[in-house]
Amino acid sequence: MKPILLSSLHDKYAGLPAAVLGGGPSLPADLKRLPVCLLIAVNYHAFYYCQPKFMVYNDTPETNPLMVQAVREHRAIHVSPEPTSDVIFDIPDVWTGSFSSNTAAWFALFLGCDPVILCGMDCYQGEQKHCAPSTYHSECFDRPLDFYTRPWIEDCRNSVLHPERLHVMSGPLTGIFPAYA
Repeated sequence: MKPILLSSLHDKYAGLPAAVLGGGPSLPADLKRLPVCLLIAVNYHAFYYCQPKFMVYNDTPETNPLMVQAVREHRAIHVSPEPTSDVIFDIPDVWTGSFSSNTAAWFALFLGCDPVILCGMDCYQGEQKHCAPSTYHSECFDRPLDFYTRPWIEDCRNSVLHPERLHVMSGPLTGIFPAYA
């Protein structure tokens, strides 16, 4: 695939709804409630349920064998600050935040999508941590909820275009953004 300049994607999907698909256990149920929309995977979990057009990740794929497999096998357009990206970050001020989900939300808003629906974002709360196989280590699960919500509260509104377009399907982020109806 020929590299894509991030700047060339600005407002490419203006007005089209998008779903940013996290890896939490609520993802399968959230997917059933979505309208027809652009699907953007956070890491690789969503590929167990659907075929997103984009896969956004901040992590170095080589640190996770399931991520390596997803980058090699799935035909989604890879969006990452990593060298495995199909999209070259040629603009300043990309909000990569603390998590890949932050980057994916920023990306959906940069594409002009409206609304941007956050799905499967359970912030590692509850008994089950993921909706699909995972190689994440348990230390991710021992952190308090505010560790995962803080970037959305403290950074998001100052780091994304049109934060009012963000909506949440379910989970802990419903206390931060409006619920998707």
